[in-house]
Amino acid sequence: MKNIPLFLLLTFSLLISCSKDLESTTDEFSFILAADWRDKATEKYNSNEYFLGALNAIEKVGKGSFMISPGDLEPASSSANLIAKILGKDYPWYPIVGNHELEDPQTMVFLRELNKNGNSLPNIVKIGPAGCEETTYSFDYGDFHFVVLNEYFDGKSDTGTDGNVVDVLLSWLEDDLSETTKKHIIVAGHEPIISIPDLNNGRQRHVGDALDQYPKQSFKFHQLMMKYDVLAYLHGHTHSTSYTKINGLWQIDCGHARGVEILYPGLAYETIKSAVIENKDNTKSIEDIISTIYTPDTYRHKKLLYYMNLTNMISYKKINNSQGFEILKKFYKKADSLIDKEREEYFSTFWDNINPTRSTFMKFRVSKEKVLIDIYRNDAKGGDYSLTKTVSLNLLKNVPVPSF
Repeated sequence: MKNIPLFLLLTFSLLISCSKDLESTTDEFSFILAADWRDKATEKYNSNEYFLGALNAIEKVGKGSFMISPGDLEPASSSANLIAKILGKDYPWYPIVGNHELEDPQTMVFLRELNKNGNSLPNIVKIGPAGCEETTYSFDYGDFHFVVLNEYFDGKSDTGTDGNVVDVLLSWLEDDLSETTKKHIIVAGHEPIISIPDLNNGRQRHVGDALDQYPKQSFKFHQLMMKYDVLAYLHGHTHSTSYTKINGLWQIDCGHARGVEILYPGLAYETIKSAVIENKDNTKSIEDIISTIYTPDTYRHKKLLYYMNLTNMISYKKINNSQGFEILKKFYKKADSLIDKEREEYFSTFWDNINPTRSTFMKFRVSKEKVLIDIYRNDAKGGDYSLTKTVSLNLLKNVPVPSF
């Protein structure tokens, strides 16, 4: 197993030393919620079309006091590095274990080291249960108590389940919630209690295989949060942005912040075309160039070809790689033979057949009376982010929640 780069751990050690005891005492503050960008923080995707674009937009609208990220952030070292580069070395980041972290042992090592001994991140007030000390914890900020749950903890290992709130974790959570003296509580984990359709395109993912695949446990989890008057449960996992009340409990899904969620035809064409132009001395054949681009990401390219109606209606999941390669060659040659307007019409087939989910981050603005959640989304094609909706959560007791 490779060693974690020392400079990354030193960066976050600096964060800890600078802000460990700087808990906010103000009634007003803000924080960011963003997740599920996965490898789009790596150097390969160093473009505003991807997670970098979300970070630049966050910096522009105001990064707030910290960021909470409900999972699927691997490789975590790349995510930490890019966040520190754009938002500052001393910017507190609270990552949460998602299902894809389980597939990347190095990311789990990094996350454990980031919160070494369970209390290395700023403002920690309670470390997780034995076996999950570093990846489950709670922290305080202002009048708020925040809880971060590793929903892949099975009671012994922090990578032991496929997404569940087991009894050991519920017991730890009840102890934590019963001990806090803060006025307001927010709980965060990776998976939703129940999947809700995206607020713009209606796409719904992970129906029946999120926390709801264990209905008794998810019910106990929901009831426990209701018992202690939790304001909201924050999560990711679905890639679909939503907000809803589940029997009195706000559930906030921050969607994905990866920028372009899938490969789109203009990007595929321009990538191949650029490689062809760079091959000035003709040392490589067209087949070699396309293979170099296609091979590392066959799944997404086959998905593109399917939505371009180039696979004779055969699902991209059933097309083998050699078939996909031949179709991609035809796709490029056809696109390259067309002038700009004709090419855009050719590409429009893709957009007619797919409704991609827009990349999203949320800014929570806290005051004495309410929490305003600003939802920023792009155009799903790698464009700029804009404020699309503001949701208001009431903090005053016995006062009706305003409509929005």
